[in-house]
Order: sequence, then structure tokens, then C-alpha cells
Amino acid sequence: MPRLLSHHLRTSLGNSFAEAWARQQRTAEDVLQRLQSQEGVVLADQVGMGKTYVALAVATSQILRKPRLDQVVVFVPARVAEKWVNEWGKFHEALLVDAPQIRCVKHAVRSGEDFLKALDDPPKSRNQLVIVTHEALTAALKDSFIQLALLYYATRNRRQAAMIRGRIAKWSNGARGLIRDRRFTPERVERLLATPPDRWRDEWERLTEDDLGDDPIPAALREVAQHLDLNEVWSVLRELPVNWSQGLEVRLRKARAKLNDATQAVWKQVLVETKPRLPLLIVDEAHALKNDKTRISRLFNPLSHEPEDGALRGVFDRILLLTATPFELGHGELINILRRLNAIRPMRPRPEEPLDQRLDRLKDALRRAQETAIAFDQSWARLCPQDLTVFDDWSMDAEPSTHASPEARRAWRDAGLAVRARRVMHDELRPWIIRHQRPDRRDYLTGGAILPGSEAQTRGGLEIPEESALPFLLAARAQAVASEDRNGAARPLFAYGIASSYESFLRLEVGENAVDTDTDTDSDEGGGPADGPVTHGASGTPAQWYQREIQGLLNSDSRREQHPKIAATVERATALWLSGQKCLIFCWFIRTTGALQDAIRNRLDSLVQSHAARELGIPATEVDAELERISNRLLKSDSNNYGRIRDYLNREFDVAAAGNHELAQALTRIAIRNLRTPAYLIRYTNLSVDLDAEGLLKGIAGDNPTSIHLLSRWTEFAERMAAMTSDERTKVLARLQGEHPSDDDEITGGSRGASLAQVRRAYGGTRREDRERLISVFNTPFAPDILVASSVMGEGIDLHQECRHVIHHDLDWNPSKLEQRTGRLDRIGALAEREQRNIEVYEPYLAGTHDEKMFRVVKDRAGWFDIVMGRAVGTDEDATDVEESRVPLHPRIREALSMDLQSR
Repeated sequence: MPRLLSHHLRTSLGNSFAEAWARQQRTAEDVLQRLQSQEGVVLADQVGMGKTYVALAVATSQILRKPRLDQVVVFVPARVAEKWVNEWGKFHEALLVDAPQIRCVKHAVRSGEDFLKALDDPPKSRNQLVIVTHEALTAALKDSFIQLALLYYATRNRRQAAMIRGRIAKWSNGARGLIRDRRFTPERVERLLATPPDRWRDEWERLTEDDLGDDPIPAALREVAQHLDLNEVWSVLRELPVNWSQGLEVRLRKARAKLNDATQAVWKQVLVETKPRLPLLIVDEAHALKNDKTRISRLFNPLSHEPEDGALRGVFDRILLLTATPFELGHGELINILRRLNAIRPMRPRPEEPLDQRLDRLKDALRRAQETAIAFDQSWARLCPQDLTVFDDWSMDAEPSTHASPEARRAWRDAGLAVRARRVMHDELRPWIIRHQRPDRRDYLTGGAILPGSEAQTRGGLEIPEESALPFLLAARAQAVASEDRNGAARPLFAYGIASSYESFLRLEVGENAVDTDTDTDSDEGGGPADGPVTHGASGTPAQWYQREIQGLLNSDSRREQHPKIAATVERATALWLSGQKCLIFCWFIRTTGALQDAIRNRLDSLVQSHAARELGIPATEVDAELERISNRLLKSDSNNYGRIRDYLNREFDVAAAGNHELAQALTRIAIRNLRTPAYLIRYTNLSVDLDAEGLLKGIAGDNPTSIHLLSRWTEFAERMAAMTSDERTKVLARLQGEHPSDDDEITGGSRGASLAQVRRAYGGTRREDRERLISVFNTPFAPDILVASSVMGEGIDLHQECRHVIHHDLDWNPSKLEQRTGRLDRIGALAEREQRNIEVYEPYLAGTHDEKMFRVVKDRAGWFDIVMGRAVGTDEDATDVEESRVPLHPRIREALSMDLQSR
């Protein structure tokens, strides 16, 4: 079989990535071979195993077959779009050898008009790799040039055209004009309306001396726009007055509305009618295609009377789907995703069996495997611990011992049926799905093991102190009342909320139509749920009485910080911080992220004060002034010590950066800014009133309370920085040296520069660009050291470079959610991998509460998730009661039920 992977890809590496790159190349070759004979394939490697590099190897091999003609489109969620661009830069620089130039878009395409322009470029300047966001092809079109082009076509070949165009120009006066764009002055609009749109780029440069860099109206859009019915636009344009009148604003608003409607019509029509032939579409996070009726899925649908359906149908020769969670999907959802492959151009030669028939056969195999797995799941749930030894001799074709209980005999038989069905399913899945499993390198510390000094404790949850018990008892009663009022149908939000934090509990609504108002979704566009006052339904209900009583008990911030799980998470995060380790904390509730950030900040401030007061022998009230004095004496640019420290650091960084003097100087400035903060002085020096340059330099070399060789961490980071692409290095340095972040609650380390706050948080209300900056700096050995995050940071991003500790402060009923979050740290090249130490995963829960039930259920589900594939994850009380208490699955049966979908 001929090799399809491009010979321009580097065959081997001489570093720690060598083994991973060898696997990725084998996988890419397997993908290319499968795409020769089938419509597409799902690459489903576990989180952090480098699906991006496999996809880029496939894309590169495709592009290099016909480098001037082929364009590969990568369709990605907005939150990871720039990451894909950055990863291409690394891939291109490190893994391509003597390859012809391959151009990738400099920034991800985020609008439909820019996507059309990317496809419209001439071959000599065309980007062969086009990274476009999911939202780009589903969002409303807003381009001002396109709106003006529609006005051009609406007035073309009309009687009175010149007069109407004059009125359009006159009322194009900035933000309140017909086209809300300050660039479009009356003079410029008049000139453009007198010029065909295919010459607007040159005309705009004459008018403004500004080169747009591309034709503002793509050829395909010009073609479609000429055939649109724009009579309604023409009608409202004729109503525009010659001179100002009191009704002008109303008429302009009406004209803008018709123009917007026409803009969307032209966009939808262009999507459907423009059918360039492209070799490959790569869809990242392809589980977004699981529902037929979503906007993104409809792009792949058969053409229908709905104008937006089928926009991507018949455009691509093949499709590569990327997802880390194929078996967490329902079977219908997995089949739905694979049915998107029907959108490709007809294959030549045609497959012997149509795609729908092959997928129907797969669906039957999945259904049968699930039915037998559910039957086995149910029979296994009836076993008691004494039955387990019976299965030490289990095999699919053997009979159980005559001493086995009836329940064990039933489970024995059901296990055999499940294994047989599983093997049939495996054979049907294998052509479609490639999946590699990561080596296990995690330590799970559950329940009370989060408390420092309790690492050996792996059983038992956090105890609720007697003095803190009353709010939990009242919350349990409030939940019972709410369930009674709703005939048992109330979600246990009170139990969820109070197990997370007192703040989140007080945020929850009560009443007949109560909803969770304090959680983030996984979307990264726009903010999370509103963070303002909550309306609590009808007043005077029993549940509200309990709510008011609890609120009265929790009327102080200090009392709220005594929440037993908040306190435990704060203690663990603090212990990690004191030992020089970074820590990632995931929460479900927005208010909990804020409560944890505040509580950890307060704890660290207190530690700084007490430690400095003790070491310096001064009252706590004098600590801030004395630390500032020490900092200025050592590290202020006009001090005697400063030059020595600066020169020493600069030499160390210069060696690590392989002589990149500019990088060394930048890192020296960043390091000194961090060293000036109390957080660094108390952890990385033996603090004293006469601390000098020599003492500080010894401190960062390991002579400090943490015994951390901070300088080694910094120089290793300098080595990584030196190996980055120039663009990536520039971005990281800019984020480390940049101005204040926009967050109004951040603590900064001086009048200029990036935030030096030790504790940061990110949630749905954090702007995307701020999140990207935070991701970048968390992956450095500089501040922040603790990141508190909601679910918006739980998928598709890397946080692994300097952190190997994660705390799941809030759990989730779905094990795949926790797996995704832990996967932010468990990636190729992670700190854990470099240090050859395991990732530490903390899963605290409150003993004797709904929190403990959730923990036990999710652990049971994690063990069965790949076995009962596609079963919905529910919160039904009866079902979760069974899952909470059943015996673990026997390893012998688990092994028989395992699948191997790796590349050969």
C-alpha cells in the first residue's frame, strides 16, 4: 500500500515528543488510508494526546499533493480558534522539512464574509489552510461593504437611480446613518455607488490611501447579489427624504431593517449556491454536530426549502471529525454525526454499499450492545460483595460454580451476552473510529484527602463541623419542602448549591418555576448568567422561609468562608502555593468561583502578614511598609543591589535562551517584577531585615522555605520560549509584560504591567481575549499560581505547562465532564510528564450529604461509561441510589469488554 503521508514531514524527533510524534504519524497515515475508500473518519483520541497535530499532518499531506489548488478548511469552536493558528505555527516550524510554502490564515476566520474572501483569493496568494469558527457560518452577516453593495444592486438600472443614490450618500453620516460605519462618509459612499463593486478595492485606496488587502465583495457574493429580489429595499430607499425632517430617523430605521433582511438573504443564498471543490474539511469538537436541528448541523443537511440548509453540502471530498468523547454520546447522536459525511461530493468509484446502509448496520450493532450491557448492568447491580469471588474464574464460554447465587449466575450469563454483542459492535465501529488511550499518570485524592496531612485518607468525605451544621439541615428541609410542593419533581438545587458554597446556595431561586441562575454553560461567546439580584418567586412560601433563615445565619463574609468544603479547598490551594506549586480549581457555580477567589486571597494575605511579621520581628501593622522597603532596596532600578541581580539573571536567561539577548532581557524584567512582590519574597527567600542581593539569589536557587529551585524553573521556561515560533514568543511576552487586564477586581503589581495577582478566576463573564491572556500566563512559572475556573475553561484549552494539581471543587453527574477538565493538565509535554510525577486530582465531597451521593454515583458511572455506551446521564433518585451502592465491576469482565480502536 503506497505511503500517503507527505515525505516533507519530519520522520523522527530527538526530544521528549519523539514517541508521541511517531504515534501521531502512524495515526495520520491510517486516517489518509481510510479516506481513500470511505467518506470520512472520526479521530477520537483521549484528551491531550495531540489530535491537532494528527489533523495538521493529514491536512499538510493533502495540501502538498496540489499546493496551488487545494485548500483545507478546519472548522473549530471560537474559543480554540487562535490556538489552532498558533499550533500550526509550531507544527510548520518544527515538523516540516524542505516543504513548499504552505500559507495559513494569520488569524482565525470569524465571519462568513471573510470565509468567502478566503476562498475567493487567487491561487498565488490563497491561504491553503483556512481555520474558521463554527459561528462564522451561522452568525448574522454585518459587513458594511456588503450592505453598500446591496444598495448598489438595489438601485442599479432603476429610473431615478442617481437621485436615490444621492440620498443614500447624504444620509450615510456615521453611527446614526443608513449604514452604521463611520468610515462611510457621504463623499465616499457617493463615489462607491458610482463604481462597480469589483473595483471598490482600488477606489477605496484612492479615496482613503488605505489598502483593504482584498476585494471587499467576493466574486461569488457579487454573482448571487445580482439575482436577488431587492424590490423591498428599493421601496424604502425611495421614501428617504431629500432634506432633514422629523420622520427621518423612522425612515432610516425602516431602511436599515430591510437592508439587514436582504443582507441575511444574500448570505444564506451564497452559502447554498457557492460550491467550490475542496479536498478536506476537518471539524474540531465534532460532537457539536450531534443534533439535527442546530445551525451548525444544518450546514450539512440535504438542500431543502430552508435557505440555510446544505451550505456545506457538496463542497468537500472528505471529512475528518475530531472529538475526545464519542462514547459519551447517545447512539443516535453518534450516528447523526457520522451521517454528516453524506455532505461530501459523490465518491468515485461509489462504495459498494451506500453510507446510510452501513450506518444502519452500525446503529443496530450499537443498539444490541447497549441492550445487553444494560441487562448486565442491572443484573450486576443485584450482587452483594460476597458474590465477587465467583467471577475470579469467569470466561465467556464457561459456566459458573454450582455454589454461585442465583443473582451471580444471572450476572455471569449476562456478562457473556454483553461481551459477544460488544465484539460485533467493535467490528462495526472499527472502520469509523480511531482512538488511543493515554497511559495512566494520575493520583485521585477523594473526600477528606484534600485536607493537608490527610493524603492517605482515600475514603470518607469532609465532615461538617457541628457549629456549621444548621444551614445544611435547613437546606435539606427546604429541598424536601420544594419537592413536596412540586410532587417530588424539584431538582435538588438546594443540595447542589449549599454543597458548593454558601454564596451559590443564596443565589438559587425558589418557587414553582425555580431555575439555576448561577451556572456557566460551556459556550465561550458572551457572558455567563446574570450576576445581579435574584427574584425568588412568590413570597411567603415555606422554602423561602428556610431561605431567609439561612441567609440570616450567613450574614458575614467570614462566616461564609467557614463553609467546610470552601475551607478545605482553600487549605489545599494554600498548601500548594506555599510549596511553590500551581493549582487549577474547577467549580460549577459562578458565585463559588468568586467566593473561592476571595477566600484564597484573604488566606494568602494573612499568611504573608504572619510570616513576614515573624521573620522580620515586627508587628503585623508594619509588614506592608517593611516589605516595600526591602523590595525597593533590592530591586528598585536605582538601588545598589539591582544591577547585580539584574546582570546575574540576564546571564542565566541568556544561556538558557541560546543567546537570544532580547528574550533574556525581557525575562529578566518579568522575573524582577515578580520578585518584588510579597508573595515571592516570603516563599523564595529566607526573609530578614538585612536581606541582600546574595541572599535573594541564593533564595531563588533553592535556599528558601519551599526548597524550590525557582531559577531552574525560570531557565527551563526560557529554553521553551527560545524554541517557540517568533509569533508565539511575542504573544507570551506581551501578555507577561502587558497593561492591566480589564477585570476590575484584579490586584496588580505596579503602575504598569500584567497582573501579579496570585489568584485569578475565569468564567462566562470573562471576555474571550482576557481568558486567552490568562491561559497564556498560567502556562508560565510566573503569576498567577492559582486559577479558579468555571466550565468555560473545561474543554479545548491547555493549562498543563506549569501545573499538575487540579481540584474538582464541584463534581458533575457526567464523568466525561470531569475527564475533560482534568485533561487540561494531562497533555503531551505536561509538567507531570517532564517531572515524571503524577497529576494529583482532588475530588472533595461533604460526608453524609447529596454531595457524597454524587461522588459515589459519578465514580460508579466512570467505571461503566464505556460499557453501557450512549446511555443518558440522569439524576433520577431511584437510579442514582442503585449506582451509589453497587459493587465494582470485576476486572476480568472489564478486560473482556474492552475495545481496541488504535491505529495499526
